[in-house]
Amino acid sequence: MSNLYRNRIVLLSEYLNMLFAARRAMPKVSLDMPQQLLDDLKLHVGDEGKFVSVADAIRTACRKILDQLDAIDERHGRLRGD
Repeated sequence: MSNLYRNRIVLLSEYLNMLFAARRAMPKVSLDMPQQLLDDLKLHVGDEGKFVSVADAIRTACRKILDQLDAIDERHGRLRGD
């Protein structure tokens, strides 16, 4: 077995361990959503869409709305320092 082949196995193994560790560290959230909203969201998911999954689209939307709310709070002097 060549050295290059052994390195590939280690790198793939490390990648898979990192991938599964990240999944375990992320909490699960359940929500109810109107079918029409989910159908509209799915138009932006997949090979031709902007997002790789519905979960990715929802996470991105949450981050964006939180950023917008922070900007509004900052304009009104309500932003708390961390």
